[in-house]
Formats: sequence, C-alpha cells, structure tokens
Amino acid sequence: MRSKLTPWRKADLTRSNLSGLGPVGGCNRWGRTPGLELKSAGMAMNDLCAIVVTFHPGSEVMENLTTLRPQVAGLIVVDNGSSAAERYALHSAAATLAFELIENGENLGIATALNIGIRRAQALGFSWVLLFDQDSRITDGFTAAMQQCFESSRWGSRLAILVPRYTDMRHGSPIPADWVPGSGLETAMTSGTLMRLSTFQQQGAFLDGLFIDSVDCEYSLRLRRAGLILDQCPHAVLLHSPGSPTYRTILGSSPFVVDNYSPIRRYYQLRNRLWICRHYWLSFPGYCFKLLIVSAKDFVKILLCETGNAKKLRFFLRGVFDGLRGRMGPLNLP
Repeated sequence: MRSKLTPWRKADLTRSNLSGLGPVGGCNRWGRTPGLELKSAGMAMNDLCAIVVTFHPGSEVMENLTTLRPQVAGLIVVDNGSSAAERYALHSAAATLAFELIENGENLGIATALNIGIRRAQALGFSWVLLFDQDSRITDGFTAAMQQCFESSRWGSRLAILVPRYTDMRHGSPIPADWVPGSGLETAMTSGTLMRLSTFQQQGAFLDGLFIDSVDCEYSLRLRRAGLILDQCPHAVLLHSPGSPTYRTILGSSPFVVDNYSPIRRYYQLRNRLWICRHYWLSFPGYCFKLLIVSAKDFVKILLCETGNAKKLRFFLRGVFDGLRGRMGPLNLP
C-alpha cells in the first residue's frame, strides 16, 4: 500500500518569515531550538532527523514525541496502520509539533517502516538519523551527548551505530548491554540508534522480510561482519519500556523473568532467530548458539509459566518450522 504523507519540508527549519508562528513546546514552530545550531567537526544538529515508528499509539507516545521534538532538527513519524482515532491524534500532534507524518495504512512491519522513514530523511537532505520505538523517551541533553560521543569516538570511521544507556522507565533500573571484549557491542537495539545515512546507503536497508523482531540484531551482525563497530554513549540516557515481564519461580528456584509475549510475537521471535542462525552461524557461532539456548528456555517458560500457553506453543512451533524452511514476510492468518 502506498504511504500517505503529511507534508513537511526541511527548508521550513530555516525559513525566517515563520517567526510569527510563535513558540510551541519550548521550540519554534518549525523546530529550531536555541543551541541546536552548534556544530562539531562532522555533524551539525540541523543535519539530524529523528524517525519514530508508531503502532496504535497512546497518549504517552504523544508525550514522547513532545519531549523529542525540540532536540532534533527534523522529525518523521511512520505509522503502521493505527486506527482512525489514533491517526487523528497523530495528525494533531504533527500540526502542533511540526513533524512529518507518513501513514502506511496497514502494518508493514518495523523494518519496512524504518526504511520508509530513513529514505524520506534522505530525500529531505539530512545526513544523520536517530531511530526510536514509540515507547522510548529521551532525557535532557540526549542528542547533544550522543553527538559528542559519536564525534569523539575512539573507533573513528569504523563506528557505524551509537546507542545510549537504557533505563527501564517502570522502575528506573538500567538495562544492561552485551559487549564483545575489545570490539564494542554485540548487537544494538533500534531505539536510540544514531547513525549516518551514508552507512545506510553503503550497508543496505533493514531486512523487510523479518517484519518484526530481530530486525536490529540482523542489522548489527551485518555491520559487524563488514568490520564496523557498534558502541554505547555513557552520557546519554533513554527511558525505555521493554514490555510486560513478570517474575516466577518453579519448585523453589530463584526468581526468573517470564516475558509474556503474545502468540504472534512468539512466532516472529523463533522464525527470525532461526533465520539469523542460518545466515550468520559461520561468522558469529557464539551469538547464534546463545539464540538457540534462549529459544529453548523460552519454550520451557511458555510451557510451565505463561497463560494461554497452548496457543503460544502452536505459534512457537510454527515459527520453528517456517524459520527452518526460510519463510519470510508477514504471517498470514486466516
């Protein structure tokens, strides 16, 4: 389905005759915020565009967009088939905050939505993008800290992706990252990712066929296989909501996390993990082995600890079957 655009132009950022529109949310109507004109050696803040993918957004998502907008020169929101009422709220926010809204009309998946947003940022003339999930919220000074970390990185031109420190917004605890000794991060989450658009051009787009789940993992492994580095900025903090996990025990065991994902998410998780293992086993055998171990643990947790486990296990096993035979794209349900 063709995406529908709510027009916005990068030229609006510097149009001097718009000053009469007045401030909105602490920034000028077209997004110019005091301090954003400062430049470093390789990045100017007016070259930075944020991309947010939405799917049935609630009021908290509008708050996240309001917090984000003053810290970036451009903002593109790509909506994946939300309801009419939800799209109306996004249209209202777009008018107030001066961002571009792209309506896909249906759920095209996180990978395709990100690709649409990134290509639109390219068309508008931006050089850098920040990628976000709808349930992430930046903190004060986020973009300035990310910019400084990227420009001063010890990895130089090998640095492909920079992510912030993640904090669970529910109880304020840090979300740990996985490191490869002497080589940066093992994989990087999509939300909070800062990258050059030249990296996207050289290394390719996110893999549309994965649809959702493991999209960021596949891209991370692709970059690392090309000899590039993923790193974390210790000075930028992103508040992130990792889902609705609970803690359970079995026969007196220590408490462990139960993720409580839906059946459809279980399908994509298993299918895409197996796809990654099939394509990256030779390059990253340790990581792929960990994916298989995690999947085996998930099976046991679903069987023993989660409600609705019969349906979840059916989708889990269907994901295994489709992953082994290489089926990609969205799952077509009757």
